[in-house]
Amino acid sequence: MSERMKGMFSSVEGGLWGCVVVAAAFCIQFLTFGTTQSIGVYNIEFLRHFDTTAAKVSLVGSINLGVVLGTGPLASVLMTRWSHRQVALLGAVLCNIGLIFMPFAPNLEYMYAFYGVLSGLGYCLVYVPSHVLSGLYFLKHRSLSTGIATAGSGMGAAVFPIIMFNIIDYYGWRGSLFIVSGLNLHLLIFAALLRPVPKKLSTSFAAAEELQNLNDKKKRRSSHVNGCETEVDSPNGNSNIPKQDSLDTDTDREPGANSVMLPSDKKLSMLARLRKHFVAVFTMDFIIYWFSNICWNAGGAIVLIFFPEYAYSAGLSKENASIAYTMAGAGSCIGCVLGGLLGNIKYINRVGLYIAGNFGAGIVTLLLTLKVLHTFVGLFMISLVFGLMFGIILGLLVVVTSDLLGTEALGDGFGYLMFANGIGVFSGPPLAGLLIDTYGNKDLAMYLSGILTCIGGLTMCGIYIRKKLCGDSRLIGKDVSISVDL
Repeated sequence: MSERMKGMFSSVEGGLWGCVVVAAAFCIQFLTFGTTQSIGVYNIEFLRHFDTTAAKVSLVGSINLGVVLGTGPLASVLMTRWSHRQVALLGAVLCNIGLIFMPFAPNLEYMYAFYGVLSGLGYCLVYVPSHVLSGLYFLKHRSLSTGIATAGSGMGAAVFPIIMFNIIDYYGWRGSLFIVSGLNLHLLIFAALLRPVPKKLSTSFAAAEELQNLNDKKKRRSSHVNGCETEVDSPNGNSNIPKQDSLDTDTDREPGANSVMLPSDKKLSMLARLRKHFVAVFTMDFIIYWFSNICWNAGGAIVLIFFPEYAYSAGLSKENASIAYTMAGAGSCIGCVLGGLLGNIKYINRVGLYIAGNFGAGIVTLLLTLKVLHTFVGLFMISLVFGLMFGIILGLLVVVTSDLLGTEALGDGFGYLMFANGIGVFSGPPLAGLLIDTYGNKDLAMYLSGILTCIGGLTMCGIYIRKKLCGDSRLIGKDVSISVDL
């Protein structure tokens, strides 16, 4: 690499490897969510081949997505023992094993096991470490870096259905799955690029955050006000408690370096260590955030699952309904980057932006029921704006988790957050389906979706209520700017 190129990357926070990790995380999410959110394209083929019910066929994708989201805590546990790269490589191997055996499936139960469970677990193990690591390489620009990485999921959701539709026409569903599996083999390459954060960089970030915490301590009141514990705030006004001098080390680091637990914890009993772990992660603000994620995921899943059918029942052709649906993925891609950019502005509170994204997505979903918008252009724009709001939320997930828990607890917290997302995805669509079956009105599903998503934003307002009741009057601070040569 030329000296000019080295100089250019040395001036960027996170350096060359920080940019490489973000690019790898983008590609990982492009392949992971592009595949998992587009497998429904195969449902018609599976119905014909296996001559079974739609409910049984839909379980193939449902089990997969449920495992992807529900096994987040397992990924967090593994990251306390191994490096992010090692966990991601394991996940890449597992998801490809599940995919490569799909064309040989003699029945749907075979697909439930290999694609639903095995590939689902693999996708979770490759997604969580890459997403977390993309934020650990940056401090000042953490919001932007995670937003760019998350944009891969939206782009994948927009591009993969088109790819799958065409290769099924040319090669049949079995042959096309070999191609999809070949594309997913690239996950091994992208996982290998997840270089651990250099010790010098992570130590500098920890020192910068500690300095910010010391400044915040001068502004806070007594430790207990109205029975509330006062916490140290991050640059965006949320609790941020670094617990070690480094967030990660080089490849020869000891297992458990990503854990919230301190080295001295080894001397404690297992029960004491578990208690210390949960106390560090499940703060009051994070519990509020956790429930908020259940609500907006339940609402968002309803739209993503029922929108094509809803648009078709509103008078659109199947082709136009599919085109309108893909705009949600395109809007999500834009929204992830936009959320990252806005969250990187020091005068904008990221929790407030997250709340605005929830209310925006909820209101847009409620507008979907207006008959005047039941045209191709109307539903096209609704899908695009919904995807935009949804993307803003997705782009802020990692950085808001970091704001609430601190970077040292980021891996553990994000794993539990994935579990909350899984609860929401599993609970929302069945409730909406029950309403449709009982009353025969698809508008009720969209009302439920909009209300749940707005409740997700309303729930997050509890953080501000808690601060008010605790007499926490601290202002939003400035991001800490540091320069580290890599």
